[in-house]
Amino acid sequence: MKRKIPITLKKTPEIDNKTLKLFIMGFLIAAIINMWLFSLRHEEPRRGIVALEMLFRHNFLQPTVLMVPYFRKPPLHNWIILLFSGFNPKFINEFTMRLPSLITTVLTASGIYMFSKKFLREKVAVLSSIIFLTIGLVSIEYSTKCEPDMIFTFFVFLSISLWYTFFEKGEKLKGWILGYLFSSLAFLTKGLPGLAFFLISVFTILFYRKQWKEFFQPAHFLGAIIGISPFVMWVVSISPEKALLTLWKEAARRTALTNSLLKTLKGMALFFPMLFYALIPWSAAMAFEFYKKRVNCNFKYLKNNKFLKEIALLIVANLILYFLSPRTRMRYLIPIFPFISIIFSSILYEKTVNFKRGVAFMQFLMDVLLFIGIIGTIWLTLRTDIALNATIFFLIVAYFVYFYFMKRIDVTNFVLILGCAMLIVRGFYSSYYLSVAEFKRPNYRKVSMEIAKLTQGKSLYTITPDTKIGFYVEKSRQLPLPFKNYRAIPVNALFISENSPKGKVIKEFKLGKKTFYLCKKQ
Repeated sequence: MKRKIPITLKKTPEIDNKTLKLFIMGFLIAAIINMWLFSLRHEEPRRGIVALEMLFRHNFLQPTVLMVPYFRKPPLHNWIILLFSGFNPKFINEFTMRLPSLITTVLTASGIYMFSKKFLREKVAVLSSIIFLTIGLVSIEYSTKCEPDMIFTFFVFLSISLWYTFFEKGEKLKGWILGYLFSSLAFLTKGLPGLAFFLISVFTILFYRKQWKEFFQPAHFLGAIIGISPFVMWVVSISPEKALLTLWKEAARRTALTNSLLKTLKGMALFFPMLFYALIPWSAAMAFEFYKKRVNCNFKYLKNNKFLKEIALLIVANLILYFLSPRTRMRYLIPIFPFISIIFSSILYEKTVNFKRGVAFMQFLMDVLLFIGIIGTIWLTLRTDIALNATIFFLIVAYFVYFYFMKRIDVTNFVLILGCAMLIVRGFYSSYYLSVAEFKRPNYRKVSMEIAKLTQGKSLYTITPDTKIGFYVEKSRQLPLPFKNYRAIPVNALFISENSPKGKVIKEFKLGKKTFYLCKKQ
């Protein structure tokens, strides 16, 4: 990359809501690139199947996967996918399925600003939001993944922050109603943890304030009855016993209740290293501050600030529960990342960097990533067109950050300069990494279109529970793909099998390490 025009600092801009708006704009540009390109992975196809089959079956209350009732997750996430796709199965695709996560990530960041601004200075509130947006696990992974985690985080954050805000105002009934209402929506998104986060946080704060008797006041009971009603109405509309039992098992299966002592101890030993990794780069910045012993004065500020002290306590209380759960995955902790961001910001907000060094660092980062991106893409794909497209996307992000964004912010602030660096890294991930990864992955879309042509106008079943082939076949055919035991499939019917073909093989499809067969039962 040619040497950039140097940035000059005529006057240090204020860190205010304009800074946050600019940062959100940059984040959206960096995150939305290639969101439509990367084929569904992990549990994403399952979310798509549930949404498709809701439309195919005209039943929005009972989720199904390959036409089999599915109780492990409530349906709110799928309803939101349907809303973003206009309730049209043709528009359920990678982009519309992932967009809700991106939108709720930005809404959560905005909520952090509005919440913390009520109790802290505006600068800390802005930097809290920016830290949340640029936490590695959020920015790189789940902000553009069709999983319920970011929607769940949004509802959990609203439940706790609104309860806290209205309790501080003395409007306790309103606080209980809104707190339980949004925890109920979190419950409808991902199950029991939605209520657990809220109750643990509220109990911790009230216990610290010596106001635990608030749990026995009429306002609490009335608020709980009103707030939790959306979840109750959904449960009674389906199979209540099966739904509640499955949700309980889903929540308990990763805890010490259902795992051996050895697994529990192993999980505890790995917990904090995994948490440190999930919070990169801010965990590393905090560790460096501890190493340099620069946090003493800011810790005094934390100790003397009632709001920050209570935020820290609710973080610790929630961490303890997951620390004792041997099969905890770090994405389960994303709902407390907004509060961790507030604490990090309160410690790091005054940290500065040398102006020239900050600008030089950004120039160096862009040069290195551009070089790695171009050379790596050509080497891994042998396709100059892919490298060219990826480079154009990356330069859009890089030049927005460097020539537009950095001229309008205080680039001597450590949090802002590291946040800018994370935007560049996210742009690199979106443009180069996703392009190469999709090129290397098996083409499920192409195979599914071929299966749809071969089975047009005919009934089709599957005897493999693979959700990725299931989603793309259902989308290509615009019809459900029922999962059945081989014996239950009618004679002369077509079906998809995996690895070991049965009946008459019509065509074989090799997709990476997996082999699928389109067969006919004889």
